[in-house]
Amino acid sequence: MVQKKVRMTKLSIIIPVYNEAGTVGQLLDNVNKVSLPGIEKEIIIIEDNSRDGSRRIVKAFAKNHKGVSLILRSKGLGKGSAVIEGFKKITGQIVLIQDADLEYDVADYSKLLKPILENKTDFVLGSRHMRKDGEINWSIRKFKGKDRLTAYLMNIGGGLFHKFFNLVYGVNLTDPTTMYKVFRSKLLKEVHFEGRFFELDWEIVSKFIRKGHPPIEVPVKYESRGFAEGKKVNFFRDVYRWLIMIIKVRLLPISDL
Repeated sequence: MVQKKVRMTKLSIIIPVYNEAGTVGQLLDNVNKVSLPGIEKEIIIIEDNSRDGSRRIVKAFAKNHKGVSLILRSKGLGKGSAVIEGFKKITGQIVLIQDADLEYDVADYSKLLKPILENKTDFVLGSRHMRKDGEINWSIRKFKGKDRLTAYLMNIGGGLFHKFFNLVYGVNLTDPTTMYKVFRSKLLKEVHFEGRFFELDWEIVSKFIRKGHPPIEVPVKYESRGFAEGKKVNFFRDVYRWLIMIIKVRLLPISDL
């Protein structure tokens, strides 16, 4: 009797890279080494025309490792744009978005995947605010030196945006802007994304919720970095984009998402 071959689940890991020469090599090594029994990994790197040597690092990694797709962009068009381009290359059943810095721990991959693999949900968020004891920590950013005040203001601002989002969408999420967004790739067929920068974080969560896919949140480790260490959020550019995206997606007809 011929045994039927069991199809292995493939995880497509989307990694946008822009000026992360100090961390991207270690991050890629961590992603490559993380153990996920029964899961095949597909790594998709989108290099957004960095100026600091990041391109050389990712090219060397792609050359020396199997299962890696490398997209080299001739012009930096923004993180959101890079992630959307990465979506077009996935071949896995599950998608995970991973930044090229070291703020998040790849050791959390297993618990991020668990609710999806157990068919409890199609969409998971890795919450930086949730703790294992069930408590909520709103002060996740702890920048050093002169950036301490900035961290304090960002913690307050982030909390206010989250409350606004929950009110508008009728949910109770602790961290809709987390980088760790994990979902079944089939959900990408239901929506169209357009956010070029960090507003894509809000767009993904907003559109999936409106399409009937509210996420399950699981706590993840998080070590914040300051602007001196490479953080790229731009208040003057990004905050109004976040607000517009939240409101726009809420008002759009379901058929136009």
